[in-house]
Order: sequence, then C-alpha cells, then structure tokens
Amino acid sequence: MPNYQYWARDRSGRSVSGALAAPDEQTLREQLRRKELFVTRVAAQKQSSVQSGGLFSKRKVSLNDMVVMSRQLATLVRAGLPLVQCLDALVGQTQNRTLKAALTEIRNEVLAGATFSDALGRHPRIFSELYQALAHAGEMAGALDETLHTAAEQLDKEQQLREKVKSAFVYPIAVMVTAAGVVVFMLTVVVPVFAKVYDQFNAQLPGPTLLLVFLSHVIRSYWYIVLASLFGFVKAFRWWARTDNGKRVLDRVKLKMPLLGSLNRKVAISRLTRTLSAMLQAGVPILSGLQTSARVTGNTVFTDVVADTLQKVNQGARLSAPLEQSGQFPSMVTHMIAAGEESGNMDEMLKQICIFYDRDIEYAVERLTRMLEPLLTIVLGVIVGFILMALYMPIFNMSKVVHR
Repeated sequence: MPNYQYWARDRSGRSVSGALAAPDEQTLREQLRRKELFVTRVAAQKQSSVQSGGLFSKRKVSLNDMVVMSRQLATLVRAGLPLVQCLDALVGQTQNRTLKAALTEIRNEVLAGATFSDALGRHPRIFSELYQALAHAGEMAGALDETLHTAAEQLDKEQQLREKVKSAFVYPIAVMVTAAGVVVFMLTVVVPVFAKVYDQFNAQLPGPTLLLVFLSHVIRSYWYIVLASLFGFVKAFRWWARTDNGKRVLDRVKLKMPLLGSLNRKVAISRLTRTLSAMLQAGVPILSGLQTSARVTGNTVFTDVVADTLQKVNQGARLSAPLEQSGQFPSMVTHMIAAGEESGNMDEMLKQICIFYDRDIEYAVERLTRMLEPLLTIVLGVIVGFILMALYMPIFNMSKVVHR
C-alpha cells in the first residue's frame, strides 16, 4: 500500500500535515474528508528501502535490535500511550535504518486503520510468523504489552541459542581455514621447488608425489579455473539447498550427522517447544500454535511431523501419540507433553522441556568442542603428513637415481 504525504486545513482553518497509507489518492482524500479535513495538496512518498529493494534492503535487522525494539514498545504500550504514539517514539529511537523504515510504514498503516498484526505481516522478513501471531493474540486479548514482552524474551533466547551453537564451530572453522592455508602454501611454494629437483635427476616419482605435483601444477597454472569451479559449485549447491527437495535431503542429513546430528535435533526441539509454549501462554489455539512453531524449527523433518500430527489431532488423536510414533522426539518429550495434556498445563510442561534442552544444548556444545579439538588436530596432522611423505618419498631413492 503506497504512502502519501498530505497537507490540509481543519474546520477552524488551521494547517494540518501528515502521512497516511491508502490504496490511491482518491481513497486518501475520502478518509481525510471523513475526519473533516480539507485537503490542499497530496504527494506520493517514495517507496521505502525495505520494500523497494534499495540500498538498505539487504541490511539485516539483528535479533538484538528486535529485542530492544520489542521491550521498548512493550514498555510504552504498558504506560498507556496510544499505539501510533508508541511507534512514533520507536522510529525516533531506532538506529537500524531498515527497521526504522519498516516501523515508519507500520505506523502509517496503523494510522490509516490497519491492525498492528496486519501491518507487521507486510514485513515478513523482519517480523516472523511467531511475532505476528503473538501481536495478533495480544490485540485480541487486550494484552499487547504482555505479548510483546513475551516476543522479546523469545527473541532473546533465540539469540542465546544461536550464540551457543556458533561457539561450537569457532574452533573447527579456524582449524579448517588453517589447514586450507597450509595446503595451498605447500602446493604453490614448496612442491614446485621439489619438483624442479626431481626433474633434474629424471627421477621416477611414486604415485603420491605425482598426484601432489599435478595438483600443484593445476593450482599454479589454472588458478582462475579452480576459483571459478569452486564458485560455481557453491552457487549451484546453494541453489539446490533452497529447493524443496534439497532442503528435505539436507535436513535429514543434519539429523543423522556424526557428532552434530544430536545437537541439531536438540536445537530443533528447543525452538519448537519454546515457540509453542509462548504462543499457548499468549492464548493462541494449540493447532495454530503448532503450525507456526513447526516453521520456526528450521528443519523440514519436524515441519512434516507436525503437519502429520495436526491432521491426526483433527481426527481426534491426542497430541503426544503421533509425536511419539514419528520417532523424532525422545520419550521424555512425548511423556511430558502427555502429562501436560492430562493436567491441562501444556504451556508449563513445554516451558520445562525448553529449559531442559537449553541446558542440554550448552553441555552438548561443550562436549562437542572438547571432542573436535583433538579430532581436527589429527586431521590437520594427517593432511600435512601426507604432503611431507609424498615430497620426501623420492629422496629415499635418490641414491639409486644418482648411481644410475
């Protein structure tokens, strides 16, 4: 919906100006006429960078920005200020230009008569389905401040979860980058020196050394082809990973990977239970909450399981039974969900599951880090050892070559 800047006069002749979102200029004039405003001039505003794909459209809105904004908005709403005034204050305080532009548009749409949750829905890249659902539940229950506070807590916990998972990969990535740098250095600097020596003696090289010399020649002579091939492979893999089939294959692999599969499963279950617990606390129906929760897990395996569960629940089954039959949830999770169904305290049970898995993820990250450190050191040693062995194998037979 386009935004318009307008200038008008009220019944007393006082000048009034502002901005509104409307389908067209005629509709805007009718809206202002109903407010007893006489329009003198209307100008269409430039489309914001959030929707137009401008310079800042690719600038991300961090979870920390969203947490701060949500807490500020919850505080302002709780203080009894009108929502439009709260959004005005946020626009002035927000530093992230992408989020500022989105809040400006949301403020204009709310001023034009749209609901807050509908206005959020026009910016899905910034406000997730969970955020929109919580805002809608808050509007319906008259407790928008509470649901916004809940949304801020969920975003804060999601940020903590991401940081925990990222910390597990800092050391492996550093080792892999180091290993790649060592290999490239040896292939481009060290191996050519040895190759010249071997050529002078017409030495018959063993297989590993021939492979090493060949790789060195390819990288030094055709580096642009190697880089282009790597770039093309990465682009093709990323395209395939975004397809439905690619996502499903990769998500299944993520859950079955050695060492990392268990961690990925725990992260998905933590996200699912945390989201569903928050939505149930906000008064969202359990079936709607499940649909949204399944999409925020980040894994299509769990999305499919929840979709099948929803179908069976609609047919009269209990929630815990199809989850247990799927084989994707540990028995502890399904037993606690069953207990929540029996006691009618599902949101609290889900919260306890989430607390348990958050702690378990932290312990799993620590264990994974301790296991990966020696494992990657061994891998790096094997790679460097193979290169050195391949380089020095001909030297062991050099006396025979010189004698001939």
